[in-house]
Amino acid sequence: MNEKLQYASMLEIPVNTCSVTQTVTKRKRNGKKKKVNPEAVKEELLNRINSQDGVAPLEETPSEQAVSETVVDADYNNDSVENGALETASVYSATEKKKKPFKFTVVGVQLAVIGVLIATIFLTNAFYADSGINVFLKSVFGNGSETEVVDARTYEDFAPVISVGDGTVAVEAGVISFAGKGSVYAPCDGTVSAVTQGDDGLFMMEITHSDNFKTVLSGLKHAYAVSGDLVYSNIPVGYYTGEDASMCFMSGDGVVISDYQIVDSSVVWVV
Repeated sequence: MNEKLQYASMLEIPVNTCSVTQTVTKRKRNGKKKKVNPEAVKEELLNRINSQDGVAPLEETPSEQAVSETVVDADYNNDSVENGALETASVYSATEKKKKPFKFTVVGVQLAVIGVLIATIFLTNAFYADSGINVFLKSVFGNGSETEVVDARTYEDFAPVISVGDGTVAVEAGVISFAGKGSVYAPCDGTVSAVTQGDDGLFMMEITHSDNFKTVLSGLKHAYAVSGDLVYSNIPVGYYTGEDASMCFMSGDGVVISDYQIVDSSVVWVV
């Protein structure tokens, strides 16, 4: 026994003894969680089974070491991986929230042009009622109410020309008759308002020049126009082949006009 201890026991001095035990603390690794390779785990399991059966295990490959390190580090790096995932997610969401810059597209340009045209039409319609756009739109779509156009010209405003075939022309009580055969023309421009055929097969044609002036042709063997056609003084409207062809002028109230003379195929009104 140690002499000092003997001396201490003799003096009844308490003596404390202690032992120091050193514990190995595992250090956390800050590396990222590695991906587990299923093939490496399978190979490690087979090596363990072979080692239990007396077969020497295969030498651990670097991939197996990575697997083991990954298994050990998984418990220690849970917090760091989760924090990293949260940071990545927050960065991604912040990127998603960024607004995309405005880009000019073909559809956008077309919509802008359409908007400008609509605004132009609206302003023009509001301030310039007689503009070309308004006239065009009214002619296509109408203006909501039909306005009747009145042609108040009288027979004195026209200068008819009598143009027939080779037959002779005679005037009696305002009725012009012509015999022979040939083409007959409208005395002036107008619109065919009626075409009828009698029991004898001959045609009668009414041509309207204005609301107050009309021409009536009768005794035509053929009619070259129908109701609603525009006719002109230089284009034939019918053909006659006998002595029954005639022409007369009528006012708006249906009265035959007789106050005129024919001078060199031109009608001269007697005032």
